[in-house]
Amino acid sequence: MSNIRGEEKPLSKVFSSDYEFHIPEYQRPYAWTGEHAEELFNDLWTFHREENSHEEYFLGSIVLASGERGRQYDVVDGQQRLTTLTLLLSCISHSLEDGEASRDFLKFVREPGSAAEGLDPSPRLFLRSKDRDFFRKHVQEPGGLNKLAALKPPDFKDSRFSIVNNGQYFLQQLSGLTQQQILGFGQFIVRRCKLVMVSTDSLSSAYRIFSVLNDRGLDLEPSDILKARLIGAIPEPVRLEYTERWEGMEEELGRKAFNDLLGHVRMIFRKQKAQRSILEEFNEHVVKQVPDQQTLIDEHLQPYAAYYSQITNETYSGSDHGEKINDVLSWLNRLDFSDWIPVAMEFIHQLRGDADRLLQHLRLLERLSGTMYVRGVYITPRIERYGLVLSALHNGENLLEPESPLNLREEEIKDTLYWLNGRIYEYAQKRRKLILLRLDSFLTSSGASYNHVETTIEHVLPQNPRPDSEWRQIWTEEERDDWLHRLGNLVLLDRTKNPEASNYDFQTKKEKYFRSSRKGIALYASAVDVMNYDEWTPATVMARQHKLLEAFRRGWDLQP
Repeated sequence: MSNIRGEEKPLSKVFSSDYEFHIPEYQRPYAWTGEHAEELFNDLWTFHREENSHEEYFLGSIVLASGERGRQYDVVDGQQRLTTLTLLLSCISHSLEDGEASRDFLKFVREPGSAAEGLDPSPRLFLRSKDRDFFRKHVQEPGGLNKLAALKPPDFKDSRFSIVNNGQYFLQQLSGLTQQQILGFGQFIVRRCKLVMVSTDSLSSAYRIFSVLNDRGLDLEPSDILKARLIGAIPEPVRLEYTERWEGMEEELGRKAFNDLLGHVRMIFRKQKAQRSILEEFNEHVVKQVPDQQTLIDEHLQPYAAYYSQITNETYSGSDHGEKINDVLSWLNRLDFSDWIPVAMEFIHQLRGDADRLLQHLRLLERLSGTMYVRGVYITPRIERYGLVLSALHNGENLLEPESPLNLREEEIKDTLYWLNGRIYEYAQKRRKLILLRLDSFLTSSGASYNHVETTIEHVLPQNPRPDSEWRQIWTEEERDDWLHRLGNLVLLDRTKNPEASNYDFQTKKEKYFRSSRKGIALYASAVDVMNYDEWTPATVMARQHKLLEAFRRGWDLQP
């Protein structure tokens, strides 16, 4: 029978001589992105800075399987956190100028060795063999961070890119702190940040534990616990009525969406990123701010549930602007994040009686959110910005004024145009597709629908033209490299057309773009636009680039 142990430990005990962590070869590579690293750092720093007590910060649980040696463990679940925390601790050690303090923090990254205990100097964490030596050389060895800081992240791919990118981000953030701040932050991390260590001497048992911990099918959701607390406190004569109303909201939205709703309502009240569990924050910043449980359901949960449904299903009605409002919501719903939803909910809550102003506010929200997506703004600064918008709204400020947090600052407009003028095709797939779709909406004069067919992004100048094609005669290698992936050379197509047109010369390619089952009318304005050109030269693409950027300037009012 497997021996299963579980214990909560501070990081000073996790990264100690009691454990030597090994990432098995079958695990996926290290994959935390810059956004993950930024979120972890900001969460830890905010909690450390704002907490006056000695409250502990919970980092979750990891699952381990014992190895052949007593202190050696295979990491079944938790390698992303362990790797990132090792990286952060190494950066703290590197950033401390006091030699003794720096060595003290390095011991959490690397076992210094002990003759008395028979321990050789070695890393506390061993990555998969492919990345092990790189991580040891640049992160775990004394002076390794000097080498990492000098590297260029674009020169690496996959896991090594993440290691370099996240390490350089931590170094940059720490460089803005004083030595005393770095030391205090490091002490907070090793003393007050805790992990639950679940370990077993059987690998199969470890995987069963991992499956149970990650199986959400039967777990209680925050809404289940809140329901018991809130409904249970409602007087008996009306308790059944409120139970039915609660369950009606949950059934209407769906279980996951209803739990998301609770988080959005918390944001409306709190106006900051959550630092603790949704249960703690909802109770502290929502439940305690309303007179009683019935008022909470009557005046907040039920109305916001209705707004949330209208927003996510794009079914706003009740005014002449309903179609225009739903069009704006459709663009917001295409974004890869939902941080904007609390703001949209509060706009509907406060402005539903004034359709003109509601539409104006939602258009500015879509502009702000869309341009943040184009610029790749991470979650923490996004939520901070939406918190400022909610605060200004609740303070009665005019959000339509140029200086309001709902409007773009001049540097944000310039940054958006910079990214739109870049190598769009090299951006993440969803990001580049949204840019092209939004551009198409700015190019067309009528309200086009973009849900009717799958789309693909096509290069007019091909990525790999044949050696004997006209493209090789018209374009130099340098010109191709400069313009190939930029907006001026890209076009949206019906996915079924893409294979037909990939490497043809320009005149033939135009016909392939324009041929459609809809009596010769192409589906996308960007494809029709290509028909206006008789040739496709560097000068043509440069002119088209300027034209398309102007379409964005007009559509999103990007005028610095």
